[in-house]
Amino acid sequence: MLLVSIRSWVAIGAACLGPVLTGCMATYSPVVRPIPKLSVLSPELENLADAKIETYLTADVRPVLPSVLAVAKVAPVRSWNDGAWEIRLELQVLRGDEAEGWRSMAGAWEGGGKGVLEQVQLVSPMLAGGDATLKTLRDAAALLHAPLLLVYMQEDNAAEGYNDAAMAYWTIVGLFCVPGNTVGHYSVCQAILIDTRSGFILATAEGESKREENVLPGAVDIAAERVRRESRTEAAANLQEQFRSVLLDLALTRGVRSGPTGP
Repeated sequence: MLLVSIRSWVAIGAACLGPVLTGCMATYSPVVRPIPKLSVLSPELENLADAKIETYLTADVRPVLPSVLAVAKVAPVRSWNDGAWEIRLELQVLRGDEAEGWRSMAGAWEGGGKGVLEQVQLVSPMLAGGDATLKTLRDAAALLHAPLLLVYMQEDNAAEGYNDAAMAYWTIVGLFCVPGNTVGHYSVCQAILIDTRSGFILATAEGESKREENVLPGAVDIAAERVRRESRTEAAANLQEQFRSVLLDLALTRGVRSGPTGP
């Protein structure tokens, strides 16, 4: 009888206090799409004058294919200086599936056709130390004998909080059985393909991934790390898939000249 009474009071307390207390806690808001800013690479990309824009639009830059591609991934590093945030870019080391995804683009492509890329080189921080800029990355690509340079950045946003089911946490059973927390992660990759010699932009590509998951309160940290990892991996894979299509389209629409096929 006593046990039934205790359970009854717990249920009543949960019903009465749950809405009040939950209102004081952080609720989940959908994770926002981040916006990479590759314009930090160069003042020319950030503030193009009208004359410079006209130069870019009228230039007839035709890469010779098959060619060698240099790939560089940069990450923003933010620092507080004189009352304002400063952003610089740092070259990252590509590893694992992401690195293998770029390397696999060399050689024969779909349909057994002739490869558009004969080799893919990953730009190492040893070749472009310090702050990454368009100039330092072009110099690194030149050292690798790569007429084409792909530079990309990956930005992320994350969010977590209570969802509508969190009200059940005020019941003993709900606390252990109802996934009343939501974690979300949004990752976006943005890339530009550059002619190494001239610095002209030949094409752009993007890849993104948004993951959200409802979890129990004790699994929030584990789930947040999982959706972060999955979102970043999928965004990079989507970028590589789109870049493959962009490069093939570029070869068709720009009237790309064929390079020497051998002696």
